[in-house]
Amino acid sequence: MSTSTVPSPTFGYLFPATSLAGITVGSSRWDVLKAFLTASDGAIVSRLRELPTGLLFISSIPGRPHSGAIYFYSSVRRAIFMLDWAGRDDDFEAEEFDVLVEAFSLDRALALGACPATRHHYRRRGRERHDRARARGTRLAAAPERIRSKQE
Repeated sequence: MSTSTVPSPTFGYLFPATSLAGITVGSSRWDVLKAFLTASDGAIVSRLRELPTGLLFISSIPGRPHSGAIYFYSSVRRAIFMLDWAGRDDDFEAEEFDVLVEAFSLDRALALGACPATRHHYRRRGRERHDRARARGTRLAAAPERIRSKQE
């Protein structure tokens, strides 16, 4: 597989790990992987890399070449992500996994804080104030510049 004309992968958020059967906030990364495979109807892990931020692996259907998809379990976000290379996301072979990991330096790309999959998911600053006001059934005053623009 030539990677010279292939764009860098995107990390598509799939679901939180806690949506898998039997997974709680205290479950290990290995518990998450086992639950993921159980939910995947017979898929197996063909290749796996353990990273400080989670697990990077290719999962495929036994006996079906070109059926592999590359996933990342983020222990930072406690969520599963699927890697996509310009629309190519679920037709990989196990050998391609090694090539892609090296060619795109996925070990570094998935380092803590290097991509959305490895950044803590924080709410926008000031949002808590609006949420508390909504819970009380009140509204916050509009910003002065918004009031002025409506009056003009």
